Amino acid sequence: MADANALGGDHTSFIQFEGMPVLSRVAFQLHSFGVINSIKDGRPGFVSDDYLNAISAETTTTALELEAAGMWERRDGGYFIVADEMVKMAIDFNEQSDRREAECARRGEHLPSGDGRESGWVICGHCGIPLKRPDGGPVALPGGGPLGREPREEGP
Repeated sequence: MADANALGGDHTSFIQFEGMPVLSRVAFQLHSFGVINSIKDGRPGFVSDDYLNAISAETTTTALELEAAGMWERRDGGYFIVADEMVKMAIDFNEQSDRREAECARRGEHLPSGDGRESGWVICGHCGIPLKRPDGGPVALPGGGPLGREPREEGP
């Protein structure tokens, strides 16, 4: 990753990863979150206008930047992600995580990683679900499942 200092001058708001065009940090963030949301939405590779409009920050200019960079294409109701390698990687990761979470649920327990994290978090060594927060709050069900959907994800 080339940061602003490597590009010369004070362009601290731009980054470049190998194989990707130079993007503003906010464009890279929108692209990354858009990829993840498209998968959660059940439409991998499609970032809907509804999603963009739900973001409290202004996204029009950033979406145009991604379009100009050749990473997104405007379609009816949103944008198609042209740079789909990240979409493929995210889908593979989500499918692997789902399989591992299901294995923990079938087993009836999570497997603490025992990696000695100093942050206070305890993570399942198999599926990656957080088991214990530093503040002691709940994060996963004791029988091997996740805590459940976040209230903001639930429909009316």
